[in-house]
Amino acid sequence: MRIEHIREQIHQLVDEIDDIYVLNGLYRNLMAEKRQKEEYERDQAKSSEKAKGRRMRDA
Repeated sequence: MRIEHIREQIHQLVDEIDDIYVLNGLYRNLMAEKRQKEEYERDQAKSSEKAKGRRMRDA
């Protein structure tokens, strides 16, 4: 194998590793956003239930 060929393969591997890091970062961000959305929706549902309970008691 020639050194140029080896260098080219190394550069390709580095590029692939960079892509993996970027994709992992995107995945982590998406999962964090999903957790935040689910938590927000749970909080909204709890608030809605509390408000509904208060209205029924007041009526």
